[in-house]
Amino acid sequence: MKLPDSDLRKVPTVLFGTINGVIGVIASLPEKDYKALTRLQDALRKVVKGVGGLDHSEWRSYPSPFSRSANDSTGFVDGDLIEQLLDLKDDALDAVLSGMNDYGPPETILRLVEDLSRLH
Repeated sequence: MKLPDSDLRKVPTVLFGTINGVIGVIASLPEKDYKALTRLQDALRKVVKGVGGLDHSEWRSYPSPFSRSANDSTGFVDGDLIEQLLDLKDDALDAVLSGMNDYGPPETILRLVEDLSRLH
């Protein structure tokens, strides 16, 4: 899975499937992209409502048999949440991208998300 016009064309990916029917992609992102997407994910969690009214991070956390509290997925970016950026209306899009100026203009962030959406 390579993207011809993207910086992500050299990103190593692993395609996987589970017994439950889930198909997913794990991609090893460059550090600058990972940091930008982590920050974007945090901004999206404030705007995008989670499934069933739950906070998105609560919905994605998992119970551990070794801990009494739910655990967060540390070191991963939630691609489903990130891709919701492409479906936001103008006001919500501006609210999310307003805190992303350190990572370039909004077009740069949108292009990164569009490139990632093509990985699967």
